[in-house]
Amino acid sequence: MNLKKQQIINAAYTLFINKGYNASSIQDILDEAGVSKGTFYNYFASKAECLIAIMESIGSEIRQKRMAAAVGKPLNNSDVLAEQLCIRIQMNREKNLFSLYESIFYSQDEELKKFARETYSSEIEWIATRIVDVFGEESRPYALENAAVVHGSIQQLTNVWKLTASEELPTEQLSAFVIRRLKEAILNQMATKDQFITKSKILLDNMNEPMSLEDLSTKLKTLLLEEEEDIKQLVSFLADELVMKTPRKPLIESILSTLANNYSYEHELVIALEKVWKELQHM
Repeated sequence: MNLKKQQIINAAYTLFINKGYNASSIQDILDEAGVSKGTFYNYFASKAECLIAIMESIGSEIRQKRMAAAVGKPLNNSDVLAEQLCIRIQMNREKNLFSLYESIFYSQDEELKKFARETYSSEIEWIATRIVDVFGEESRPYALENAAVVHGSIQQLTNVWKLTASEELPTEQLSAFVIRRLKEAILNQMATKDQFITKSKILLDNMNEPMSLEDLSTKLKTLLLEEEEDIKQLVSFLADELVMKTPRKPLIESILSTLANNYSYEHELVIALEKVWKELQHM
């Protein structure tokens, strides 16, 4: 990500957490970041757009950490899914995401409300696709409703823990518990054909949809404009490798591991890299 843009995002994040979104002005952000008004508007059209960029940046970090946890491991490993869910729980707490979502909830800004709906839908669909990864195609009709149950269970169990315990929430135990309950539920549904949600998708876009290696290669090359030179070289090499007659799986895995663990990227690039990881399982 462009360093100046990241500087503004970091400054705005600090202000929104400490002072509150509504109480923070654009001038406050300029002062905190040490940039001019023109520089701010070069990247963001409004304060709301800046908040969205913060949420997308954190969302990208979560996806990146999830990918780092999964690279080199089987797609159907339920322990990996538990670890990936744990990452979201930990990041919610670490980054004070509930405070930021509260700002959106109480805002009258339609752009923010639309973003919140899309973020929720994306997370539900991500969990749903991972449920199919873990439990197979037979689970697809039940994946979306179970994704909602997983998401809701994490939120409500966290709330009840806060009300009943004085010690810190054991995030790894929570995610492992939720996955055990998921396994029981979805195996039962596959046996009984008991289904509540009849649709298998929420979003109209293709954020979580698979892509061919050729399309992924093209997509990766179009997303390099705002990245630093060393990242560009790695991603460009990865894009070229994907369209080789026989892509070298260990090499792709190694590049993905390096990218997942050592850099931060624009939101769309993280999503594309995650799709590469998924396609890697079918090579």
